[in-house]
Amino acid sequence: MEFIYQGKSLIPTKIAVQELSEIDSTLYDVVEILEKGFPIRKRAKSIIERGMQKGNKIVNVVIVDVGNYYKLIHAGQFTASRKFKKLMKNEL
Repeated sequence: MEFIYQGKSLIPTKIAVQELSEIDSTLYDVVEILEKGFPIRKRAKSIIERGMQKGNKIVNVVIVDVGNYYKLIHAGQFTASRKFKKLMKNEL
């Protein structure tokens, strides 16, 4: 099965697959977060970090544009603090 984001394949690293299993997510969830999520913080030009709120948690993913494909290098989750929620409300 091939996972596509912006016309390029999405290939996870071994560590990213382990991180996905720890937070009970799949590559389907990663594609959904990339397409429908919000930017978490500004990164280098070739790095994209996006997140999506699920309950009181924010699930975030980090991918790198390698040229012909995207490499998933991190998947994690954190608790949305009041400061973060206020920041996100101001951006919307």
